[in-house]
Amino acid sequence: MKRLSNLLAALVFASLVIFMSCGGGGDDPAPDPLEEIAADLTISGWAQPSTVQTDGGVADGDWSGFTITFSGTKDGGTYTVAGVPDGFSDVWANGTWDFGNSSGSVINKTQNGVTTPMTASISENSLSLEFDVTESTARTNGITGEWTFVFN
Repeated sequence: MKRLSNLLAALVFASLVIFMSCGGGGDDPAPDPLEEIAADLTISGWAQPSTVQTDGGVADGDWSGFTITFSGTKDGGTYTVAGVPDGFSDVWANGTWDFGNSSGSVINKTQNGVTTPMTASISENSLSLEFDVTESTARTNGITGEWTFVFN
């Protein structure tokens, strides 16, 4: 009888160990929103903005050939521009970027030693950037003000 009691106790103990080791785990952590936004931002180059405005009006210069390509991760990276009209290097020049908040709605662009926060709306198929140019080193009028670039 003692053997049966020991065997029963061993079976109960073994069942508990097996039962406790099953389940749990396997829960995938929620994806980091900044990783997803960074992936959308860097998926490809953004070419020919559908909208370029300054202070709510049509911007000076021919921006039809403008492109911007972001590279990096959720921790930031670099961006490269092409097709910037002559005299508008205060608006866009090659530089670095990083997220300015945890939701990805602010991107800090740093070019020529100046960091400018941009309000951003980013998806896989569209990009909207709004930012202020407060001082101009260029001779072209109309550089300073609030700029908006929309890519579709």
